[in-house]
Formats: sequence, C-alpha cells, structure tokens
Amino acid sequence: MRRRLTSATATLGVLLYLSGAAYAQLKDNFELNVFGGGSWYSTKDYEVTFPQSVTPITGKFRFDHALRGGVRVGVYTRGHWSEEFFYSYEPNKAHLIRLTAPATSVNLSTQVHNYGVSALYYLDENETHSVRPFLSIGVGGTVYRLSRQARSFASDPLRGNLRDINNSHELALNYGLGIKTRASGWLGLRVDARGFVGRAPSFGLARDSNDPNATVFPVSGALHNGEASAGLVFYFFGKR
Repeated sequence: MRRRLTSATATLGVLLYLSGAAYAQLKDNFELNVFGGGSWYSTKDYEVTFPQSVTPITGKFRFDHALRGGVRVGVYTRGHWSEEFFYSYEPNKAHLIRLTAPATSVNLSTQVHNYGVSALYYLDENETHSVRPFLSIGVGGTVYRLSRQARSFASDPLRGNLRDINNSHELALNYGLGIKTRASGWLGLRVDARGFVGRAPSFGLARDSNDPNATVFPVSGALHNGEASAGLVFYFFGKR
C-alpha cells in the first residue's frame, strides 16, 4: 500500500510540474491527436515455492496482442520542444498459465488504461516545416482493470480460485519516436512507435508470503509494452 501511494504521489508531482508551462501556452498552442494502433507485451516467468508449495510450480504470465485507441493533447512550446498529455484504452486478456502438471490456464478479460505526460524533442527546430520527426520520453501510469466477469470467474474456488484478485495500478515510463505532418493549416497526420515499461501487475495478489495458505502470484521485474500507432492531428493554432 505504501509503495502504491509513493508511486501515485511521484507521478502526480511530475504531471503537475510539467503541466505548469503547458497550461500557460494552452490558449495559442493547442493541438489534438486522435490515434489507433497495435499493442504487444513481453512475457514473464514465475515460480511458486515454499511455503505455498513443497515442490516448485512454474508458470508464465502474458497478455494478448491487442488493438488500442486514444488521444493526445499537445502544447507547442517553441523550437525543439513540446509537451503533451495522453490517454489510451485497450481491451485485452491476462493469461496466468501453470506449466507444471497439471497444466492449467486462468484467462482474465482486462481493460488496460495508459495515461501520462510526455516531452517531445523535434529533430529540426524550424517550425515552418510540414514534416517534423521527433523523439519522446515521459512518465505516467497503467491501470489494469479486470472485467466483472473476470473477477467473478477468478474468485470462484471451483474455477479461478484466486479469491483476493483485484485491479492493478503501476507507475510507467514511456519513450519513443515519430513523425508529425501538417497537410493544411488545421489538419495533419502523425505516426508513432512507443515503448512503455513498468512493474508487472500482480492484480492485488501477494507476490510472496510466509503464510502457506496465502494465494501468491510471484511475478516480478519490468513488463515491456510496445505500441505502434497512427492518427489525425487537429491544430488549433496557425503556422509560425
């Protein structure tokens, strides 16, 4: 609980800090990017050991490849730099796969919400160019929200048998590159390749415990998420 509060506080602090300059320029520099794309994840291996099991039980945790959609609200801050807030949503499934016999799999419908703030660095500071490649880096969070059906299935001792399962909220860093184009005074296109990295979600389950009767999900380390997207950019300020 303390770690979650610390992560949430740190994320909020960074968002407020970066949003100060953005708010000051919002009136004359606002742009909106509506995008869609694909999403894929790294897989994580885990092992349940003593005291929950005398013999090690190995498993694998993964998400499906999925489609994702979202919005980015950008504030242009002159020259090489700009800032943006982003939000995206995707429906997915989390798979908790037991590899040790008897092999089983618990498949949970999950909503993945990404949000945060990013700084964009344009490789060319000339603002009149219609095509502008850029690099990006930022911070935010990822919410893994289980569907009602998934929670019901997981908490049933005859099916999922994961009584304490819940949603997860993890701090996430993002980085990437992309290209913006401006076909007219108010409309453009944007293509992005972006990566997200954060702690693998435990869905409210203990990652380890000294209680032999506890339900544990000992997944650890970073979960990597790749995103490739394209969309329209609506500019609410004139070319300079």
